[in-house]
Formats: sequence, structure tokens, C-alpha cells
Amino acid sequence: MLEKVRRTIAQYQMCARGDTIVIGLSGGADSVALLHVMHTLAKEGGWRLQAVHVHHGLRAVEADVDASFSAEMARRMEIPCQVVFVDVAAEAKRRNMGTEEAGRLLRYRALEQAAGSDGKIAVAHHANDQAETLLMHLCRGSGMQGLAGMAPVRGNLLRPLLFCSRQEIEAYCLAQGLSYCLDSTNQDMGYTRNRIRHQVLPLLEEIYHGSSAHLAETAELLAVEHDLLQQLAAEAFEKAKQAGAQTALSCPALMRMHTALRRRVLRMAVEEVLGNTDQMSRAHLRAVEGLLEKQSGSSVQITKGMTVRRQYDWLLFQKQKKQTTVYAYPLPIGTEVLVKEAGIRIQTGIFTEKNAEFILDDCTKLLDYDTITQALCCRTRRAGDRIRLPGGTKKLKAFLIDEKIPADRRAEMPLIACGEEIVWIYGGRVSEKFLPSAATTTYVWIRITEESST
Repeated sequence: MLEKVRRTIAQYQMCARGDTIVIGLSGGADSVALLHVMHTLAKEGGWRLQAVHVHHGLRAVEADVDASFSAEMARRMEIPCQVVFVDVAAEAKRRNMGTEEAGRLLRYRALEQAAGSDGKIAVAHHANDQAETLLMHLCRGSGMQGLAGMAPVRGNLLRPLLFCSRQEIEAYCLAQGLSYCLDSTNQDMGYTRNRIRHQVLPLLEEIYHGSSAHLAETAELLAVEHDLLQQLAAEAFEKAKQAGAQTALSCPALMRMHTALRRRVLRMAVEEVLGNTDQMSRAHLRAVEGLLEKQSGSSVQITKGMTVRRQYDWLLFQKQKKQTTVYAYPLPIGTEVLVKEAGIRIQTGIFTEKNAEFILDDCTKLLDYDTITQALCCRTRRAGDRIRLPGGTKKLKAFLIDEKIPADRRAEMPLIACGEEIVWIYGGRVSEKFLPSAATTTYVWIRITEESST
């Protein structure tokens, strides 16, 4: 098995001399074998190793034993080991997902934090895991990318044991005298993967010996073919794409493509606009293909944030702009006003210097009463808005850009105005014109509170 792992690392160029490799160490047979193999090869490879054990906050004493065992195993090999404690149950509840998936997310988060921007992560997935993954994706109706299973290398994530079977790993542990922990949750039939591992795959092995190995080999073959199709699709995408900033594909070019290639090209267009295709279902894909048979002006909505429209001989992939909510509320002094669009309440009042000290904060401001010559209001910005600064007036748009306020926030942020002049940008600056001075005798106070906090 050692030689097989050495060939895998070389074939997929997993590690380079000087690399820091973080190894996920659960304490089970797979991760213990991975730690030992990488430790054996580290000197010749010139790598620095670090182990991370993630304590999930489940299984009570059993999990504590696993953590202690993993730390001791790493210590004997003189490999630094970090034990990270996470609350999987709380994370699962917060995200409304199963504990299995929440645990996976937290494990990878801990490994990524340990690896940093320059390190690599090695995990102990093996050929049997690959077979289980392929079956799960097949039952869910996955395409070639899903059936290709887990890649030996994905970014900085490495799987050196991916072509070793569970039997080989356990035999290696036995031959090397390596002890390991047994996770009781691996026998819990409430987990889908455990049912496939303990019920489905053994039955397949009875029917057709070597099923697990053959499934893993199939995933490897599909991964190679998927990679080729992606390269061909990328070339076809660039040829079909209209020159310019907008994502648009030629309908005649799409219609000349093979169906498999065309669908990949369409997904690439969606990914270019949205950054991913997570929300694009097969029904969405068929609907987009259907536009090739429809008249100019037809459109389909992929997600809440994206529309594909046919415009003559082009398919336009457009990210929908959020509609700006425009509002304006009068603020009679001495009243309380709810600005429902912004989710805030605004109170106003007057006091003189004879009143008790007034407490100011980011949500409460004082103005010079004599400078307020027109009715106050709370509104969104308008073309030509300006604000008075210490060095003079400045266009509101330029000021917000300088303050690095995102464009989508600028359009709807609440502004307190006096006629056409900006008095206060909620969460930011008050105009110099309206600030009290040493000569001020009467003040207007404005207090804004978030509606959710009342």
C-alpha cells in the first residue's frame, strides 16, 4: 500500500518539497494509516506535517478518548497535533441540516484554518468511500460530475489513499502494529452512508464480487471524461460568446452543438453571471434550451436573481437588478414616525440649553434649531443631493463612494433631509450646516431606533 500511495502522490503532483500538509486525524483506521504513510514518506518528500483532530461535541466519553488517542498517536510520531472542539449539534440546528453534514462542514473549516493560505490538507478517503459516494450520487440522479465522485486533488485538498481499499488499509495497520479507534456512529443505520456501507455494498459484493473496486474505477474513468468534456465546453463557450461585457451566447452556435456539450456551455454562462450553478436544476436547464425554439423576447427565470432571455439570435444571461425602494416620510418635530421600508422609527423633539444634559450616540443627533428653515423628512437619495462638509459641500454620491458604501446600500439608506439639503446620513455623518454651535440656544434632537429592537 505504501508504494501505491507514493505513486498516487507523484501521479497527481500532490506534494512539493517544502509543503506544509495538515492531516485530518479522526483516530480511525483510515486516518491513522494516512498519518503513518505520510510520516514515512515525509522525509523523502521534504514535507512538514501537522495533524488536526476535530472533537464534534458528540458521543460523550468516547469522543474524549478519540481525541486523547489521536494526540498521543501524533506525539509518538513527533507530529504537532491540534485538537479543535466544535459543537456539531448546535451548528446542525442553526443551519437546519443533519449532524452528518454539519460535522463535515465544521471539520473542513477547522482543517482550512489550520492550513492557512499556503498549506495543504490531506484526508483519508479511500476506494470504498469513493464507491459509496458514487452510489449515493447515482441514487440522487446526479450527472457525470457527481458520478465522477471525489477527485484525488481539489484545490489544496489531497486524497492520497483514494485508490486503496479499506481491506488494504486495515491490513497495513495490522502489519505496522498500528492501533486505532472504532467510532460507534459508523454503525448507526440512521445515516445514509452507513446503510450503503453495511447493507447495500455487501449485497452487491455477494451478487458481483469486486463491486466496490469496480465502482471506484468507474468513478475514476468518469472523472477523466468529465475533465475532457469541461475543456471542450470551455472552448465552445468562448466561441459562442458575444464579445463585450454582457454574457450572451449565439443561438445558431448552440444549436449546432451536441446536447451534452451545449448543456455544459449553458451552465458555464449561468456560472459566469451568478458565480455558481447551485440553484440551476435540470428543469431550469431544459427551459433555457427551450428558448432556442422560441421567438425573440421569450425568457425564463433561472433563480430569483437571474433571467435568460432570447433576443433575436442571442441568449442573454442577465442578473436581475434589485428594485430600488423609493420613499419619503415627513418628520413633524415632536412626533414619532415609522419608516417601514427601512425598518426604523424616528423620534424628534426640541429642548433649550436650560434642559438637562442630553445623551448623544450614533443613533441620536442634535441640530441647531435656527438652521432648520424647512420641514424635515426621511427619504432615499435623489439626483443632485449634496452634503456640507468641513471643507465645503460635496455631492452625496461622491461622498458615499469615498466612504466605500456598497452601491446596493447607497440607493436605499435612510437620509434625514431639510428641504433639498441632507442633514444626516443615518449611520454616518451629520451636515456641518446643521450642527449646533456655541451660539445655539434651541436644539432639535433626532433619535432613530431599529424596528427589530423595539
